[in-house]
Order: sequence, then C-alpha cells, then structure tokens
Amino acid sequence: MFKLMMIQQQYDDIANLYDILSEGDDGILFFRMKMEKLLISIPPGSKVLDCACGTGDHAIWMAKQGYEVTATDISEGMIQQAKQKAQDEGVKINLFRSAWEELSEKSDDQFALIINPGNSFSHISDLEMLDRSVRAIKDILLPDGQFLFDLRDWEKTLEKDNMQPQEFDVDTETSSLLVLYSWEINGWNTMCKMFVDIGVGEESEFEHYVFDFFTIGYQQIQESLLKAGFSKVEREYYPDNDYYCATAE
Repeated sequence: MFKLMMIQQQYDDIANLYDILSEGDDGILFFRMKMEKLLISIPPGSKVLDCACGTGDHAIWMAKQGYEVTATDISEGMIQQAKQKAQDEGVKINLFRSAWEELSEKSDDQFALIINPGNSFSHISDLEMLDRSVRAIKDILLPDGQFLFDLRDWEKTLEKDNMQPQEFDVDTETSSLLVLYSWEINGWNTMCKMFVDIGVGEESEFEHYVFDFFTIGYQQIQESLLKAGFSKVEREYYPDNDYYCATAE
C-alpha cells in the first residue's frame, strides 16, 4: 500500500505538467491506432474503460466516438486534470480514482474494451501486484471483451542499455522549459527510478521529480494474464520500437 501511495503522490505532483511533457509522443499515436482497430468491432454505445487514464486524452477521444466511457487513475491529480479537459471538450465520462486491484470492487459494470496505456504496468511494485491487477481487470471485462495495454520493451532496454540521459526544450505559452530525464535501473524484477528535472527560464532553477517503476518482461505479463483467465494474449512487436502493444481476451 505504501508503494501505491508513493506512485499516487508522484503523479499528483506532476499532473499539471504532464500534457506539456508528453506532447508529440509517438507512443500515444501508435496506441491510438491500435485502439481504432479494436473499436471497429465494438458498437458505439458500448461500455469501455481506460484504467490508466492520466489526463484523459484517450478516454475523451473514445467518448467522442460515441462510447460510454469510464476512466480511472491512481492519481487524484490526474483525475482532476481529466475532469477539466472532459468538461472543456463537452463530453461525459465517468471518472474516479482507483488502483487496478480495486477496480472490481469500485465498478459494477462490465466492459467491452479495457485499455491500460502509457507504459503504466511498469508502475507495479512486484509480480504479486501484477497478478492482483490483471485478475481485477479480468473480473470486469465482458466474456468476449478485449484488454489492450502497452509497455516498454524491457528485454531490449536491459540488453542494449539504451536508456541514456536525455535533455530537451519544451516551449509553453508563457515560458521555455529545459527538461532532463535520467534513470536508475537495477536489473530484472526490481524497483527502479526515473528522474525528471524541469528548469524554467534562462537561469533554469530546477524542480525535481522522481518516479518509481518495475522492470517486467513480456513473458511474465503473458503468464499472469493467462493465470487470471484470459485465453489468448498477442503482442504487436516491432524490433525498431522501444515499446510494444498487446491484447488479451
């Protein structure tokens, strides 16, 4: 529970900057394309769930396509950002804070599609939490429903050691930000850290943010999904990408 509270606080702290930092992320567009393919077979009006909604972009898009959308996130700060964006866009979404393990307790609905975008499964704290999470997701999925998620390819990342420090500028309406990313990776199935330093203006007085994550392999997720009662898991894998999408049904 303590680790969950840490993740919640980490995303609460950066909620008002999240959209600025993720603008132009190719992974978001790639995930949206996969969603579109799955939704072709799901009639508008069906119930769908985004269980790692962040500031709500995917949930808002699905609502605009005519689906009955529920969206959850562990961070109350993210939920409040998503509520404001949905209100500004004029769409109705059922939004509430929830950890994945709590979903079957907090929702009486069953969903035709559940999505978990944004490399979110990396924020589990251990493999037991993964098992609890996918069981709760399976419990609220319709018998013929589908679960879609994406994740960093940790096998490739650890083999090639390709998470080097990054530095880039982000221009906002009022200022220019200098953003620095760095990582502390301790091996397989361990808690690791991502550091985000954001400086404002020429003097670059930095705000420091720390995010915990867990290195987990695709085979481990696949085994957990099958153990939870999913009958089939398929990965859409591209050797040149650092992330992959996978569906379970």
